[in-house]
Amino acid sequence: PSCVLAQDFGSAFTVLHASRRCFDRLSQGPFRLQVEGMGTDEVECEPLSCEPGGSGLFLPALRDHGEQEWPKALRAVLYLMGLLWLFMAVAIVADIFMGAIERITSRKKRVPLKGTDRLITVKVWNDTVANLTLMALGSSAPEILLSVIELVLIPPQMISGDLGPSTIVGSAAFNLFCITAVCVVAIPSGEVRIINDTGVFAITATSSILAYLWLLVIVQFVSPNVIDIWEGAVTLLFFPILVYVAYLADSGFLREQVQRVSIMCDGAKPVEVSEEDVAKMEKKFLAIHGKDLTDEELAKLVEKESQQPKTRAAYRVGATRAIFGGKRLTMFSEKSTLSLKSIVPTVDDSSTMDVQDTELPVATVAFAAAHYAVLESVGTVVLTVERTGDKNCTASVEYETRDGSAAANSDYHPVQGILEFKPGEIQKSISIKIIDDTAYEDDEDFFVDLKQPLSGKDATVEIGDNSSAKISIVDDDEPGTLCFAIDKDEFHVTEGLQPKKYVVTVKRKAGSTGTIACKYHTEDGSAHRDTDYVHIEGTLTFPPGQLTSAIELTINPRGRYENTEEFRLILSEPTTGAKFDASRDGGPDTQVLTVLISASAEKKDRVDRIMKVLAVNYDSQRIGHANWRDQFRCALLVNGGEDEKESSMMDTIMHVATVFWKLIFALIPPADFAGGWLCFVCALLMIGMVTALIGDLASMLGCVVGLPDSITAITLVALGTSLPDTFASKVAAEQDPYADASVGNVTGSNSVNVFLGLGLPWLIGAVYWRIAGLTTEWQETYRSKPTTSKYFEEWNQGHGKFIVIGDDLKFSVSVFCVCAVMALLTLVARRKFVGGELGGPIIVKYATAVFLVSLWFVYVISSIVYTTSQSSAGC
Repeated sequence: PSCVLAQDFGSAFTVLHASRRCFDRLSQGPFRLQVEGMGTDEVECEPLSCEPGGSGLFLPALRDHGEQEWPKALRAVLYLMGLLWLFMAVAIVADIFMGAIERITSRKKRVPLKGTDRLITVKVWNDTVANLTLMALGSSAPEILLSVIELVLIPPQMISGDLGPSTIVGSAAFNLFCITAVCVVAIPSGEVRIINDTGVFAITATSSILAYLWLLVIVQFVSPNVIDIWEGAVTLLFFPILVYVAYLADSGFLREQVQRVSIMCDGAKPVEVSEEDVAKMEKKFLAIHGKDLTDEELAKLVEKESQQPKTRAAYRVGATRAIFGGKRLTMFSEKSTLSLKSIVPTVDDSSTMDVQDTELPVATVAFAAAHYAVLESVGTVVLTVERTGDKNCTASVEYETRDGSAAANSDYHPVQGILEFKPGEIQKSISIKIIDDTAYEDDEDFFVDLKQPLSGKDATVEIGDNSSAKISIVDDDEPGTLCFAIDKDEFHVTEGLQPKKYVVTVKRKAGSTGTIACKYHTEDGSAHRDTDYVHIEGTLTFPPGQLTSAIELTINPRGRYENTEEFRLILSEPTTGAKFDASRDGGPDTQVLTVLISASAEKKDRVDRIMKVLAVNYDSQRIGHANWRDQFRCALLVNGGEDEKESSMMDTIMHVATVFWKLIFALIPPADFAGGWLCFVCALLMIGMVTALIGDLASMLGCVVGLPDSITAITLVALGTSLPDTFASKVAAEQDPYADASVGNVTGSNSVNVFLGLGLPWLIGAVYWRIAGLTTEWQETYRSKPTTSKYFEEWNQGHGKFIVIGDDLKFSVSVFCVCAVMALLTLVARRKFVGGELGGPIIVKYATAVFLVSLWFVYVISSIVYTTSQSSAGC
């Protein structure tokens, strides 16, 4: 068949559009395109996957039964439902994959503590390295594998398609804009979350922008539309470079090498104090308050002095929490339990100012200090109000207390009144009684405000800069420090012929006020729960005055062959202000006691030596088989068999919809085998299989509805593959005290998407075509494509080339980079003005979310418009 077009169509671009209209009217197969005055050309069109004769890697499944001739509307509905079903599948298998990664990265080892003969427990994997390698791979595996599979397996093989690269960019946009928006609003109104490790975040955020700018450089400027081997290699090499630089930042190598003490204020930015800063402050405080201050008092003063003022938004947070009964703000971390023995006003440099002479009789009244710290048991705090300027007039000012985190009549007695300065008087005082109790509390604050200055006939009275004084009530009811009573961090036990019980004592020192508690649990080392010992977990409670409590361990008889096995008893999550001994294994966050199980001497025999040679741990295999059995049980039952009677109708519906995938993925070995690596590899293969199906189905859906692969990728595919990350980030935002685990990891994941998801397949493609050369298949592919034919003569010289058409990618990446910069600047602005990247006042957080989501719509809509306007011939 042929189609004749009039010569007055003008440009070649218009001819290409016309040829598409011509092609749509013709049957499949070769057709002749003739333009009057321009000759005749024959174009070979390969059928698309949704058209008769076309196919993907696995789909369409019913091609032999006429599926490609079904009505397009019916197929669009079926393909969309199938795509949603596959997204559920990839979410399920991704959870298994992340479980394997968690098992791998949570491994611990015991290492000598430098300068001592003690052993301490540390993680094998650095947290930052784990987040940017295995964790990022876990969250980005579908996008990365889709890009690789599209190149290597989906026909035509080793030819760059639009689905993989566009999914990478589209997923990055959804992650940065939509997931961040979800995390912002997930925080309860009034609460904020900040990014704690700003150094690592700054590196990953910058890298996420530079990564996509790098795509523009290599696709459009260095070698337009051609990816050389060195370009693919450098893109892939950026991945380990990013990991290494982030590790240096996390380890402190990129910061000034001085010991720093972090001080965190809720609603304010964290500040750091160097040793030099402390020395200067010490000199200042000793000059002001005398040389009888103790080290604890000086430390508290440094902490108070170094604290940056809370933003207005932070005060708004406190008010909102007070109205709705939320958690009250605390100015300092619970780890700050230092106390003062007397009232110590903190002198603010801003309050020490020279009063300029003025011809007008003006009297200025203000507090002598803007911030006071007082022990809860002090009784009465006395605040000094000073008058500067004109001292010969009568000046009056009202004062009144105001709640902060401290409440009137519960923590202090409220006062209000009028201070009157008679001629010649320059100081007045305000006395406030502090209520002492025996319960441990966080440090709390309240305020005294000066207002309504009363001017006389002879002078004007004004209120100075220190119009409010903040009083911090420092709790002196020390709840105590918890640690294991045994002096060493190891507890040696031996097995018996019957289950043998041992008692581990936990002691409470440096205070015994109030009821405190902590959680405890056992954790596998080389010994395994329920095989070598009885797993326990629970809460250990210390009533007021109680100094010790006991935990009972049970060691199972094994007739073991191993000489020594170990497991860990861990204390965590202290309550009511209690803390852990920072000098013991586990540090200030946990206490770790390593329990070493020794074999009975009479049980050692030749099998011990054989087992050592074979390096086989039958314990792990036995537990693995038990867990594998449980996987199938959980796959078959609603909610995994737990609380099945209480499951909702939606639980049942979703279980029925996904039970097929659950049973398939139950074949994946549990993470107990080979330290999690076997599960890691098998789950990765399963993700690859599901991703290949997603690639086929997404192309077929786009085909029947008339959408190019690039549009399908940045919308449906990017959204579907990112949904598991959305829910995970939301939970992390709600439960983690910082924003690193939710928003902070988005930028790292986006960088990894480019470096691995594009660097790896592009390097493979560049190497392949350099070796294969200019084959007939390569020549036919790029000679017949309207988008590449104009470059064909240039490309068809020298060695084989890996072609990546950068028109759509160029525009999409450019829009993304602009919007990404705006999003990151929004987070920076929120940190400065709201006090944190996430949460905040309800209006602010929803306004932020709307702005971020609007950036995503701008990116998607502009990409759709551009791609549609640039679409060319059907071939």
